[in-house]
Amino acid sequence: MLTANRINFAVEAAAKCGAVGSAMCASPAETAAYGASIAGLPGLDASRFLVMPAACGMNVTATYPYAGVVVPVITLSAGACYPTG
Repeated sequence: MLTANRINFAVEAAAKCGAVGSAMCASPAETAAYGASIAGLPGLDASRFLVMPAACGMNVTATYPYAGVVVPVITLSAGACYPTG
């Protein structure tokens, strides 16, 4: 549950950072790197983030293969869109 919350928060923060035009999120690659740094999860790097403009604003999604101690590997995903302007 904590891992899913961290991914959700990272996606929301990255979408907001990209939408407001922050200097650290000037490009989709920088926005993805920012999201990965916010999550702070091993194996969750910028390549697992998809950043693109959409009708709703700045859309960011991420996927993460979670391997728990008891459960088999499951893919966690999150998405957020923050209005630009």
